[in-house]
Amino acid sequence: MNIVDKWEFWVVIYLISEVVFAQTFKRCNRKMKNASALTVLLEIFTAVFAIFFIPLFQMKFPSNYVIYLILFVVTIIYALTDRLNIEARYGLDPSAFSMMKQLSTVFIIVFGIILFNEDVVIKKIIGSIIILFSNFLLTYNKGKICINKYFIMSVLSNFLFAVAMLINVDIADNFNLGIYTIITVSIPSVIISIFSKIKIKDLKEEYNLCDKKLFIVSAFTWCLMLISSVRAYQIGNVVIVASLFALTSILNCIIEVVFNKDRSAFIKKIICAILIILGVLLIRL
Repeated sequence: MNIVDKWEFWVVIYLISEVVFAQTFKRCNRKMKNASALTVLLEIFTAVFAIFFIPLFQMKFPSNYVIYLILFVVTIIYALTDRLNIEARYGLDPSAFSMMKQLSTVFIIVFGIILFNEDVVIKKIIGSIIILFSNFLLTYNKGKICINKYFIMSVLSNFLFAVAMLINVDIADNFNLGIYTIITVSIPSVIISIFSKIKIKDLKEEYNLCDKKLFIVSAFTWCLMLISSVRAYQIGNVVIVASLFALTSILNCIIEVVFNKDRSAFIKKIICAILIILGVLLIRL
Protein backbone atom coordinates (compact mmCIF):
# COMPACT_ATOMS: atom_id res chain seq x y z
CA MET A 1 0.00 0.00 0.00
CA ASN A 2 1.26 3.50 -0.89
CA ILE A 3 2.10 5.64 2.13
CA VAL A 4 -0.38 8.33 1.03
CA ASP A 5 -3.13 5.74 1.48
CA LYS A 6 -2.31 5.20 5.16
CA TRP A 7 -4.35 7.21 7.64
CA GLU A 8 -1.52 7.04 10.20
CA PHE A 9 0.74 8.96 7.83
CA TRP A 10 -1.78 11.76 7.42
CA VAL A 11 -2.46 11.98 11.18
CA VAL A 12 1.27 12.45 11.83
CA ILE A 13 1.46 15.05 9.05
CA TYR A 14 -1.53 16.87 10.56
CA LEU A 15 -0.09 16.92 14.09
CA ILE A 16 3.28 18.22 12.89
CA SER A 17 1.85 20.79 10.48
CA GLU A 18 -0.75 22.07 12.96
CA VAL A 19 1.81 22.64 15.69
CA VAL A 20 4.34 24.24 13.32
CA PHE A 21 1.63 26.46 11.81
CA ALA A 22 0.28 27.52 15.20
CA GLN A 23 3.71 28.46 16.50
CA THR A 24 5.12 30.14 13.36
CA PHE A 25 1.98 32.08 12.51
CA LYS A 26 1.79 33.37 16.07
CA ARG A 27 5.26 34.82 15.63
CA CYS A 28 4.99 36.11 12.05
CA ASN A 29 1.79 38.14 12.55
CA ARG A 30 2.95 40.26 15.53
CA LYS A 31 2.93 43.41 13.39
CA MET A 32 -0.44 42.67 11.77
CA LYS A 33 -2.19 45.83 10.65
CA ASN A 34 -5.02 44.51 8.47
CA ALA A 35 -6.38 41.09 9.48
CA SER A 36 -8.46 40.78 6.31
CA ALA A 37 -5.43 41.40 4.07
CA LEU A 38 -3.37 38.90 6.05
CA THR A 39 -6.14 36.31 5.70
CA VAL A 40 -6.24 36.81 1.93
CA LEU A 41 -2.45 36.55 1.71
CA LEU A 42 -2.43 33.30 3.66
CA GLU A 43 -5.19 31.85 1.48
CA ILE A 44 -3.43 32.83 -1.76
CA PHE A 45 -0.10 31.30 -0.72
CA THR A 46 -1.88 28.19 0.57
CA ALA A 47 -3.64 27.77 -2.78
CA VAL A 48 -0.28 27.98 -4.58
CA PHE A 49 1.24 25.30 -2.34
CA ALA A 50 -1.82 23.08 -2.85
CA ILE A 51 -1.03 22.91 -6.58
CA PHE A 52 1.97 20.69 -5.80
CA PHE A 53 -0.30 18.14 -4.08
CA ILE A 54 -2.62 17.61 -7.06
CA PRO A 55 -0.55 14.71 -8.53
CA LEU A 56 -0.81 12.77 -5.24
CA PHE A 57 -4.53 12.18 -5.61
CA GLN A 58 -6.93 10.82 -8.20
CA MET A 59 -8.13 13.44 -10.68
CA LYS A 60 -11.92 13.62 -10.43
CA PHE A 61 -14.76 16.13 -10.54
CA PRO A 62 -18.45 15.73 -9.69
CA SER A 63 -20.98 15.64 -12.52
CA ASN A 64 -23.83 16.86 -10.31
CA TYR A 65 -24.08 20.66 -10.41
CA VAL A 66 -25.73 20.66 -6.96
CA ILE A 67 -22.39 19.67 -5.43
CA TYR A 68 -20.77 22.78 -6.91
CA LEU A 69 -23.58 24.92 -5.50
CA ILE A 70 -23.16 23.40 -2.04
CA LEU A 71 -19.41 23.89 -2.21
CA PHE A 72 -19.87 27.56 -3.09
CA VAL A 73 -22.13 28.07 -0.05
CA VAL A 74 -19.55 26.32 2.13
CA THR A 75 -16.72 28.54 0.83
CA ILE A 76 -18.70 31.62 1.89
CA ILE A 77 -18.79 30.21 5.43
CA TYR A 78 -15.10 29.32 5.19
CA ALA A 79 -14.35 32.93 4.29
CA LEU A 80 -15.94 34.01 7.57
CA THR A 81 -14.24 31.31 9.64
CA ASP A 82 -10.81 32.00 8.10
CA ARG A 83 -11.14 35.72 8.80
CA LEU A 84 -12.23 35.14 12.41
CA ASN A 85 -9.55 32.52 13.01
CA ILE A 86 -6.72 34.76 11.80
CA GLU A 87 -7.60 37.41 14.36
CA ALA A 88 -8.38 34.86 17.08
CA ARG A 89 -4.92 33.31 16.60
CA TYR A 90 -3.42 36.78 16.99
CA GLY A 91 -4.90 37.18 20.48
CA LEU A 92 -4.87 33.60 21.82
CA ASP A 93 -2.05 31.24 22.74
CA PRO A 94 -1.67 28.41 20.19
CA SER A 95 -2.51 25.84 22.87
CA ALA A 96 -5.71 27.68 23.86
CA PHE A 97 -6.74 28.04 20.22
CA SER A 98 -6.17 24.31 19.64
CA MET A 99 -8.40 23.46 22.59
CA MET A 100 -11.17 25.77 21.49
CA LYS A 101 -11.24 24.13 18.04
CA GLN A 102 -12.97 21.16 19.68
CA LEU A 103 -16.03 23.35 20.30
CA SER A 104 -17.08 22.70 16.70
CA THR A 105 -17.71 19.05 17.66
CA VAL A 106 -19.99 20.18 20.47
CA PHE A 107 -21.93 22.46 18.13
CA ILE A 108 -22.35 19.64 15.60
CA ILE A 109 -23.85 17.40 18.30
CA VAL A 110 -26.25 20.15 19.41
CA PHE A 111 -27.31 20.77 15.78
CA GLY A 112 -27.86 17.06 15.29
CA ILE A 113 -30.17 16.82 18.30
CA ILE A 114 -32.11 20.02 17.60
CA LEU A 115 -32.31 20.03 13.79
CA PHE A 116 -32.20 16.34 12.89
CA ASN A 117 -33.86 14.78 15.94
CA GLU A 118 -30.88 12.55 16.62
CA ASP A 119 -30.93 10.38 19.73
CA VAL A 120 -29.63 11.95 22.92
CA VAL A 121 -26.64 9.75 23.81
CA ILE A 122 -25.51 10.24 27.41
CA LYS A 123 -21.79 9.69 26.80
CA LYS A 124 -21.84 12.27 23.99
CA ILE A 125 -23.59 14.76 26.24
CA ILE A 126 -21.02 14.12 28.99
CA GLY A 127 -18.19 14.50 26.46
CA SER A 128 -19.65 17.81 25.26
CA ILE A 129 -19.99 19.08 28.84
CA ILE A 130 -16.35 18.16 29.53
CA ILE A 131 -15.20 20.09 26.43
CA LEU A 132 -17.33 23.10 27.40
CA PHE A 133 -16.00 22.99 30.96
CA SER A 134 -12.41 22.85 29.66
CA ASN A 135 -12.98 25.93 27.53
CA PHE A 136 -14.64 27.69 30.46
CA LEU A 137 -11.59 26.83 32.59
CA LEU A 138 -9.39 28.57 30.01
CA THR A 139 -11.27 31.84 30.67
CA TYR A 140 -10.82 31.59 34.44
CA ASN A 141 -7.80 33.56 35.59
CA LYS A 142 -6.86 34.88 39.03
CA GLY A 143 -10.28 34.25 40.52
CA LYS A 144 -12.36 35.79 37.74
CA ILE A 145 -13.65 35.00 34.27
CA CYS A 146 -11.71 36.78 31.51
CA ILE A 147 -13.42 36.66 28.11
CA ASN A 148 -11.93 38.90 25.42
CA LYS A 149 -12.88 39.53 21.81
CA TYR A 150 -10.44 36.87 20.56
CA PHE A 151 -12.15 34.22 22.68
CA ILE A 152 -15.54 35.28 21.28
CA MET A 153 -14.18 35.23 17.72
CA SER A 154 -12.94 31.68 18.23
CA VAL A 155 -16.32 30.54 19.57
CA LEU A 156 -18.10 32.13 16.62
CA SER A 157 -15.68 30.64 14.07
CA ASN A 158 -16.21 27.16 15.55
CA PHE A 159 -19.97 27.66 15.38
CA LEU A 160 -19.76 28.61 11.69
CA PHE A 161 -17.35 25.75 10.98
CA ALA A 162 -19.88 23.33 12.50
CA VAL A 163 -22.55 24.74 10.18
CA ALA A 164 -20.21 24.25 7.21
CA MET A 165 -19.51 20.66 8.25
CA LEU A 166 -23.22 19.86 8.35
CA ILE A 167 -23.62 21.18 4.80
CA ASN A 168 -20.32 19.82 3.54
CA VAL A 169 -20.84 16.12 4.32
CA ASP A 170 -18.42 14.01 2.19
CA ILE A 171 -18.24 16.68 -0.52
CA ALA A 172 -14.43 16.48 -0.68
CA ASP A 173 -14.72 12.86 -1.85
CA ASN A 174 -15.97 14.18 -5.20
CA PHE A 175 -12.80 16.13 -5.98
CA ASN A 176 -9.07 15.73 -6.34
CA LEU A 177 -7.96 16.74 -2.83
CA GLY A 178 -5.35 19.22 -4.06
CA ILE A 179 -7.91 20.97 -6.26
CA TYR A 180 -10.51 20.85 -3.48
CA THR A 181 -8.06 22.64 -1.18
CA ILE A 182 -7.37 25.29 -3.82
CA ILE A 183 -11.10 25.91 -4.20
CA THR A 184 -11.76 26.15 -0.46
CA VAL A 185 -9.07 28.81 0.07
CA SER A 186 -9.12 30.75 -3.22
CA ILE A 187 -12.86 31.49 -3.30
CA PRO A 188 -12.83 32.74 0.32
CA SER A 189 -9.87 34.97 -0.56
CA VAL A 190 -11.91 36.55 -3.35
CA ILE A 191 -14.96 36.98 -1.10
CA ILE A 192 -12.92 38.62 1.68
CA SER A 193 -11.15 40.87 -0.84
CA ILE A 194 -14.46 42.07 -2.26
CA PHE A 195 -16.27 42.72 1.01
CA SER A 196 -13.25 44.16 2.83
CA LYS A 197 -12.22 46.17 -0.25
CA ILE A 198 -8.70 44.75 -0.20
CA LYS A 199 -6.38 46.18 -2.84
CA ILE A 200 -3.03 44.91 -4.13
CA LYS A 201 -1.43 47.77 -2.20
CA ASP A 202 -2.96 46.46 1.05
CA LEU A 203 -1.61 42.97 0.39
CA LYS A 204 1.90 44.31 -0.29
CA GLU A 205 1.86 46.42 2.86
CA GLU A 206 0.70 43.52 5.02
CA TYR A 207 3.24 41.15 3.47
CA ASN A 208 6.04 43.59 4.21
CA LEU A 209 4.98 43.73 7.86
CA CYS A 210 5.32 39.93 8.23
CA ASP A 211 8.39 37.92 8.96
CA LYS A 212 8.51 36.58 5.39
CA LYS A 213 10.27 33.29 6.10
CA LEU A 214 7.85 32.45 8.91
CA PHE A 215 4.91 33.45 6.74
CA ILE A 216 5.97 31.07 3.94
CA VAL A 217 6.34 28.27 6.48
CA SER A 218 2.91 29.15 7.91
CA ALA A 219 1.23 29.03 4.50
CA PHE A 220 2.87 25.72 3.60
CA THR A 221 1.98 24.07 6.91
CA TRP A 222 -1.59 25.40 6.73
CA CYS A 223 -1.87 23.77 3.31
CA LEU A 224 -0.58 20.52 4.82
CA MET A 225 -3.06 20.87 7.69
CA LEU A 226 -6.05 21.24 5.38
CA ILE A 227 -5.08 18.35 3.12
CA SER A 228 -4.00 15.96 5.88
CA SER A 229 -7.10 16.54 8.00
CA VAL A 230 -9.47 15.76 5.15
CA ARG A 231 -7.42 12.79 3.94
CA ALA A 232 -7.11 11.24 7.41
CA TYR A 233 -10.89 11.36 7.88
CA GLN A 234 -11.44 9.96 4.38
CA ILE A 235 -9.43 6.77 4.91
CA GLY A 236 -9.20 6.39 8.70
CA ASN A 237 -11.49 5.56 11.59
CA VAL A 238 -13.27 8.77 12.60
CA VAL A 239 -13.06 7.98 16.34
CA ILE A 240 -9.33 7.32 16.31
CA VAL A 241 -8.48 10.19 13.96
CA ALA A 242 -10.52 12.77 15.90
CA SER A 243 -9.01 11.66 19.20
CA LEU A 244 -5.46 11.86 17.85
CA PHE A 245 -6.11 15.28 16.30
CA ALA A 246 -7.03 16.54 19.78
CA LEU A 247 -3.43 15.90 20.84
CA THR A 248 -2.44 19.20 19.20
CA SER A 249 -3.52 21.10 22.31
CA ILE A 250 -1.08 19.13 24.52
CA LEU A 251 1.69 19.39 21.91
CA ASN A 252 1.27 23.15 21.71
CA CYS A 253 1.37 23.40 25.53
CA ILE A 254 4.66 21.52 25.59
CA ILE A 255 6.12 23.63 22.77
CA GLU A 256 5.19 26.83 24.60
CA VAL A 257 7.03 25.69 27.72
CA VAL A 258 10.09 24.03 26.17
CA PHE A 259 10.86 26.41 23.31
CA ASN A 260 9.04 29.64 24.14
CA LYS A 261 9.68 29.45 27.92
CA ASP A 262 6.02 30.35 28.48
CA ARG A 263 5.05 28.71 31.76
CA SER A 264 1.96 30.82 32.37
CA ALA A 265 -0.96 28.61 33.37
CA PHE A 266 0.87 25.53 32.05
CA ILE A 267 -0.70 23.10 34.52
CA LYS A 268 -4.17 24.48 33.81
CA LYS A 269 -3.64 24.15 30.05
CA ILE A 270 -2.43 20.55 30.36
CA ILE A 271 -5.47 19.65 32.49
CA CYS A 272 -7.77 21.32 29.95
CA ALA A 273 -6.06 19.51 27.08
CA ILE A 274 -6.42 16.10 28.78
CA LEU A 275 -10.07 16.80 29.58
CA ILE A 276 -10.70 17.76 25.95
CA ILE A 277 -9.16 14.52 24.69
CA LEU A 278 -11.38 12.62 27.14
CA GLY A 279 -14.40 14.60 25.91
CA VAL A 280 -13.56 13.84 22.27
CA LEU A 281 -13.21 10.12 23.06
CA LEU A 282 -16.62 10.04 24.79
CA ILE A 283 -18.25 11.84 21.87
CA ARG A 284 -16.67 9.74 19.13
CA LEU A 285 -16.85 6.28 20.69
